[in-house]
Amino acid sequence: MNKLLSFSLYDVGNSVFPMIVIAALTSSYFVNNVVDDPQYGTALWQFTIGVTGIIVALIMPYIGKIADSRANGKIFYLRLFSILCIIFIGCFYLIKPSTNYIYYGLLFLLLSGITYEISNSFYNSTLKNCYPSDLTLGSGIGFGSGFIGGVVIFFLILSLLIIPEKNIFNLNKENFDHIRFVHLILAFWFLLFAFPLLFFSNINNVAEKYTNRTFLEIKSLVWKDKLSNTGRFLLARLFYVDGLVIITTTIGIFGTSVMGLSIQQILILGLQANISGAIGCYLFGYLIKDDKLAIIITLTVVIFLILLISINTNQTMFMVYVVTATFFTGPLQSSSRVVMANLTDDNRQGFSFGIFTLSGKITAFLGPILAAALTFLISQRVGFGFSIVLLSLGLFLMIGVSYNNVKSKT
Repeated sequence: MNKLLSFSLYDVGNSVFPMIVIAALTSSYFVNNVVDDPQYGTALWQFTIGVTGIIVALIMPYIGKIADSRANGKIFYLRLFSILCIIFIGCFYLIKPSTNYIYYGLLFLLLSGITYEISNSFYNSTLKNCYPSDLTLGSGIGFGSGFIGGVVIFFLILSLLIIPEKNIFNLNKENFDHIRFVHLILAFWFLLFAFPLLFFSNINNVAEKYTNRTFLEIKSLVWKDKLSNTGRFLLARLFYVDGLVIITTTIGIFGTSVMGLSIQQILILGLQANISGAIGCYLFGYLIKDDKLAIIITLTVVIFLILLISINTNQTMFMVYVVTATFFTGPLQSSSRVVMANLTDDNRQGFSFGIFTLSGKITAFLGPILAAALTFLISQRVGFGFSIVLLSLGLFLMIGVSYNNVKSKT
């Protein structure tokens, strides 16, 4: 099977975790129906996301280095952690709408979050293997395909389980059985579309000699007498990803508990946002080949839109702002992984994307935890709006990064 097709299909599969589990359905269900206290539930959700970030930050560089030291290590660990993530997503089916299930829900959130982040890091590291001739276009197609997949799965969930009075499987809506059953569909969906990349893509990597000097190698990558160019990019990404984590982990909760949207409306919003995100990824991938410029443009627009969302009180405008913001957040993430791929050696992509993941997670606990504190002490609007500070710091640092879009060689 064509490697770019396999790469894109994997994004179709794994995108259900950030889009539906984290951003839309599961988070809203947990906060409003399991915890039954939106403010306290939001704080618990954000805190667990923060703990996930700490764990991933501590272990990912080492796992990436081990993968590079083993022939075909990238695909082995991609398979392992993808399958584990699929299992833990399915486990959300066990979470009933009762406070007795709060800590089980948080446990599955923690485990699925860790395995998703690790598998996604190895997935990102396959970009050069799958489409070396034009990383910007290849990454854009991958992210765009993920959004298209999101459109399809949102539509299926809505039409089969959420909207009909009597759903196709005759599940009890009063006990939220239809919401719980969604997670079994998500697990199957992830497995179905990940299968080609995991088992038929023929992705190989030459074994690099393993040295027990991971910390020193991290230091040499980001600091050479002063902060290196790669280090500056990773620091910029550290801040703006922290901001994105707050947005993506709480936008569904914000919509239901602050703006008063129903879960059905949140899913419809998710469908619309995915269409917008797909268009953004494809357009930026084809038209803007300067990935640094793409990051600066998208960050600037997203900061403005998050400000509007934070102060807005109108449901319709909330949905318009979210759909517009998604048009830019997809290209922001797509361009980020292209910059990292171009800044690092081909044979060290596992380790390099381990550091890439580290940069997004080493302080990722601070964003959600500070947002959780602000939410608990002041309001959900203030907690959500705190993302603007982190996005702005990332933008400021990104402007100083020296970068030329160099197409990687096979």
